[in-house]
Amino acid sequence: MSWMEQLVQTYDENERFAGRDNVDGVKVALSPIGYSIHDAWLEVVLRENGEFIDAFELPKEERATPMPCTPYPRTSNAMPHPLFDNLSYVSRDYQKFIENPSSKDRESYGAYKELLAKWVQQEDSPLIVRAVYAYISQHDLIHDLIERKIATEKKIKSKLSSVVRFRIEGHIASWRDKEVQDSYKKIYSSLFYENASKSLCYGLGKMMVTVEKPDTRGIRTHGDGTRLISSNDEDNFTFRGRFVLGKECLSIGEETVQKSMNALRWLVENQGKNVDGRVFLAWGRNSVSIPSVFDDTEGLIHKRRPMEAAQPDTLKMWAQNLHKALDGYRHDFRRAKTSQVNVIILDAVTDKGRLSICYYSEMAGEDFIERIEKWHTAGQWYQRNQDTRDKKNPGWYPPYFGVPSPRKLVYAYRGDNVSDKQLKMELHRIFFSIVQGVPLPADIERMAFSRVVKRAICDPLEKWEHLILEPACSIICNRLNRKKEVYTVALNERKTNRSYLFGRLLAVADQMERETFTAEEKGSRITNAMRYMNIFSSRPVSTWETIHKKLLPYQAKREKYGGKEIALIDEIISMFDDGDFCSNAPLEVEFLLGLSCQRHALRKEREENKKDAMREENK
Repeated sequence: MSWMEQLVQTYDENERFAGRDNVDGVKVALSPIGYSIHDAWLEVVLRENGEFIDAFELPKEERATPMPCTPYPRTSNAMPHPLFDNLSYVSRDYQKFIENPSSKDRESYGAYKELLAKWVQQEDSPLIVRAVYAYISQHDLIHDLIERKIATEKKIKSKLSSVVRFRIEGHIASWRDKEVQDSYKKIYSSLFYENASKSLCYGLGKMMVTVEKPDTRGIRTHGDGTRLISSNDEDNFTFRGRFVLGKECLSIGEETVQKSMNALRWLVENQGKNVDGRVFLAWGRNSVSIPSVFDDTEGLIHKRRPMEAAQPDTLKMWAQNLHKALDGYRHDFRRAKTSQVNVIILDAVTDKGRLSICYYSEMAGEDFIERIEKWHTAGQWYQRNQDTRDKKNPGWYPPYFGVPSPRKLVYAYRGDNVSDKQLKMELHRIFFSIVQGVPLPADIERMAFSRVVKRAICDPLEKWEHLILEPACSIICNRLNRKKEVYTVALNERKTNRSYLFGRLLAVADQMERETFTAEEKGSRITNAMRYMNIFSSRPVSTWETIHKKLLPYQAKREKYGGKEIALIDEIISMFDDGDFCSNAPLEVEFLLGLSCQRHALRKEREENKKDAMREENK
């Protein structure tokens, strides 16, 4: 089934919500047939009989206005919208304020009035339509604005191409009025396609009224000038000798365009992810909610966790909560008639060119949930997100076990200064891995490994650990655990993998030295283990000799106060297979897992010791 057919069916399944902006969980309303969203500059308030009351310029946040629109593109010919339109269409005295008016300028008001008159002649024409027609037929809007000092002549001249919307005092806003929407839907075909012939719609495979130049702008935002479907004029080399007419290449039904584009705009606004113009969108059919591809594990679970439920605090509890959250989505799919998920990525090179479909896929809802679950379990690791509400003294949110958001992963292996263009390309790759259920690319793993070992002496310890090391471990686990699930954040004291053991050694060496620091030194001094990490990852044996010698003064201090690190170092060294400890070959990615696991185990031990000490004091 084509992406366009899927969008049309999505519209049909949700048409009951069209024009309603009070639907739970929906930020932007689904546009009815014949409607699109434009920025209005001015709001004019009328009485029921069409008398002018007031007008005011709209603040930026209130300008977006769903309005009845013509299905034709605005060309050199006057193509008015039926109710709200530019000042040049709705004002009878428009031509007085321009020099050398063109044929379009001379025809615009007349065409607008004629179209509005056809609506007024309907038996059930809405009150707002009759009021606006009465006003524009008997009054000059620009004159009224200047006379009442609502706008100066200079201001008017700069706003001739700006949209004006109308409202009746004491009545519901006409752009949200269901009566207006239903009335326009009834007359839409008769206004624009009364004598139109039918052709084959390539999108749905049905005979219907087709449109040669569909208006498919405003997909990513309501001001987006790019077109998903475009057609050049018939001059020069448009068809390259293959076709005589454009419709021989592609014929799209007008209703198909309306439904599919309105549905796509609605989905993008409500659940799409826009990164520098590249839109990532996944949606479920029949209004079925689906987990966000861009959520971290904590966010995904939080959306399905009852408000009163406590945050889980163990790896097992996080796994259970993840499975429970995803079971909720599975239940929604089982109740739906169509268990279908569609995934699409849109992007454009320029702001007014063509909008391309970079990726499209359809899959069963169960398959999509399984891929989301695989993503959050294969890369599960200890994580902490930074709380940046206080810019001067950022803190840390409570820890969780899972996978960070795709954006945090990109920052971990690319850095904070990654360009917008690079960010959207990297998010594209991660998005593809998630929805296709495949491991992350190998180069991402290599970049993550390299950045961890190089940034160890550059960043504050907490930032390095929570923003680089832990996300890197998720990336590594994502790849390793697709082959065989053996790596978790829990320390495996029986694992004899060479790189894993060297990681454990470095973590113990770091603690031995760090525990001798004063409170002030812990926030500023760098241990030898961290200082030599980069070269240690390349030449572990020779570098370990250097680190071990530098540990001797700290070893004496730790033994004096009961430190157990030296015994742990001996224990780890004894676990190496024959020859592994003597090999100076570069370490593999398991090095970071061993490092992080050992750090996590030592941290838990310190926390337990503090709790025990407090219990003793309270006895």
